[in-house]
Amino acid sequence: MKTIYDLIHKKAKLYLDTRQNDIHTQISYNFAKRLLTYYPEADEHIVLPAILLHDVGWKMVPEDKQLDAFGPKLKDKDTQRFHELEGAKIATQVLISLGYNEEKTREISTIIDGHDTRLKALSLNDKLVKDADKLWRFTPTGINIDHSRFDIQRDFYLQWITPMIDAWFFAPEAKDMARESLCEAISEAATHRE
Repeated sequence: MKTIYDLIHKKAKLYLDTRQNDIHTQISYNFAKRLLTYYPEADEHIVLPAILLHDVGWKMVPEDKQLDAFGPKLKDKDTQRFHELEGAKIATQVLISLGYNEEKTREISTIIDGHDTRLKALSLNDKLVKDADKLWRFTPTGINIDHSRFDIQRDFYLQWITPMIDAWFFAPEAKDMARESLCEAISEAATHRE
């Protein structure tokens, strides 16, 4: 039986075929589910749809403009902000089309509208979405994709991302997950060098 999250993901997938967001979203979704086990007071009906829909706005950004609008070589903050605004609109449309709860839809849209550019979290739900979004960057898959797309040698990329754990994450459990994932990535990188 399909869950509401399956239906949201099916609609989101129409917008995730750019920037390898299909892979990123699935990994981030799995991290969000893990984080929710530590925070039963958080609302999974906000966190999970928000993580599934958080990057749908990149579909509205021409591919030749995307690379300058995120990551270690971020230069184009206007485009980064644009993907959040568009993402909030698309997420609202998707959720309305599924008859999703209006109040939850508003909170999901607010979280998406600022998930990268807003440095402070608005709520526990927002913290968990922000953390799940960034956790992907520390996985072997995320590191492989990002060091290649940003044209940064893997060892230098690992040196750049390692100190970001304390700067980027809110939940201590997210920091632990990031360290665990990074250890996996470093181990995998060492295997590739042998």
